[in-house]
Amino acid sequence: MRAFPARVLSVAALALAAAMPASAGEFSVTPIRAELKPGALSETITVTNHAATPLRVSIRLMEWTQDQAGNDVYKESGDLVYFPRQMDVPPEGKRLVRVGAKSPAGVVERSYRLFIEEEPDTSSPGAGQVAFYFRFGVPIFLPPVTPRATPDVDPPVLADGTLKVQVRNAGNQHFKINKVTVSDGAGYGQDVVGWYMLPGARRTYVASIPGDVCRKARTLAVGIQGDGIQIDRTLNVDPASCR
Repeated sequence: MRAFPARVLSVAALALAAAMPASAGEFSVTPIRAELKPGALSETITVTNHAATPLRVSIRLMEWTQDQAGNDVYKESGDLVYFPRQMDVPPEGKRLVRVGAKSPAGVVERSYRLFIEEEPDTSSPGAGQVAFYFRFGVPIFLPPVTPRATPDVDPPVLADGTLKVQVRNAGNQHFKINKVTVSDGAGYGQDVVGWYMLPGARRTYVASIPGDVCRKARTLAVGIQGDGIQIDRTLNVDPASCR
């Protein structure tokens, strides 16, 4: 059998929606998101090592924006003050990362991610082994002076058995879509995983409707669910639009 060299796989834990510390491998990060508001322009993030061996992590700040398709775009940034940039966490121990804003946001919210990444242990390399290392991207938001999250949902469209619904953020502050639900009212339903919507961003959620379900349905109910958001739309089904 051919022996493969050791590799490192970095997994970005981006879906940080649960109200609990984010964890992977044997370390965790809390809180899972931060807001730097006027009067509280700093935050402390705790990295906890649950393993019996030392942990080394590096920390890097990235500006977080979204393109016209709603995809996340990251760019190195020096807008925030944070330290340390690298640290060792003892077994069963904790270390703190401090992050602060140089100035508050203005009219539109500013968004960042603080990536906390596990570094490889080079002390005992193993030939033929595959090593997994993890990183968390902690969302950090600088809210605007007058926050206004404004979700805008287009009417759903069905073509060739594929349902599409576009969501836009017409406001100046982010909101989060937890899921988009599609159901026919007769027992069929599916969920599409949601994501953050930054100011000005738009994203199209797509659901494939099985042919037999589509042809029998007269209507499809589409629900957009998020933090403090519930928007419902109804689509009249034309059988010619089914697969």
